[in-house]
Amino acid sequence: MKTNTPAQSSARRALLPASLLAFALAALVPAWQSAHAQAESHPKLSPFGSSLRHVEGLAMEHRKDDAGAFIAFTEAAQNGYGPAQRKLGDIYGHGNTAVPRDYEESLNWYEKARARGEQIPPIQSRMPRLDAGPLIR
Repeated sequence: MKTNTPAQSSARRALLPASLLAFALAALVPAWQSAHAQAESHPKLSPFGSSLRHVEGLAMEHRKDDAGAFIAFTEAAQNGYGPAQRKLGDIYGHGNTAVPRDYEESLNWYEKARARGEQIPPIQSRMPRLDAGPLIR
């Protein structure tokens, strides 16, 4: 029977936490790389491809496939297609079954669309105008 010296036992105890940490990090790196690559990558589309993707999004929206439409509009918008950028502004402004309402993100997409020449209507308040005359007649 082989016995360990106190120095060997101490070295093994010191290596155990380090080896567990290395194993945990090695397991996390591929998952992080995959998620990071998916978050930053989007398909590079030509102007025609972007407009086609936008039309596909409109068809999906008509079929009530909000998630698929959102993906299509996002891909077209990320490639600089103004109508898709405006559509994302609308989607974020109102929300739908796939996307919660997010006014900040809505304004972000509207600004991008406006920079591409899209006509964005001014924000209309739901509050009555004070100079519109009496509220009760």
